[in-house]
Amino acid sequence: MALPTGAIQTAFLSRYRADVPLQGLLVGSATPTWNIFDEGGVPTNQPFPYGVVFPITSQSGTALVMGRDGVDTYIQVSVFTQAGGFAQARAIIARIYYLTHQKPLDLLLSGFSQFFLMFDNEQEQQQSDGITQQIVHRYKLFTQG
Repeated sequence: MALPTGAIQTAFLSRYRADVPLQGLLVGSATPTWNIFDEGGVPTNQPFPYGVVFPITSQSGTALVMGRDGVDTYIQVSVFTQAGGFAQARAIIARIYYLTHQKPLDLLLSGFSQFFLMFDNEQEQQQSDGITQQIVHRYKLFTQG
């Protein structure tokens, strides 16, 4: 069974990095990453705010996919802020939600198609340093390939 994990992460990153309103919310962002990072990690001394598309969890699909591999994938998108506080983090994650919830991904080049993409849950966290805020969204995707 093949897994769509890499293709899903690439599609999320491409969508977020191409969105001009999101770039405007990520103050100080610049090409090529626009302050949206993957599993490679956030660079040392990265200025706030920024987003991270990771981790990703996949499991055997729960939907009947007619002889093709079905995979359910959960992907986490986190936003980190400091000076702007939760108000800034909420504005950024609201844009990410708008770009993601019930919006299809183009996974055809990977051999997969996505037929379900929905917001799953949100968690707001004050980090232990007392100055960093984090909002985490999880999204669920059903794919076949």
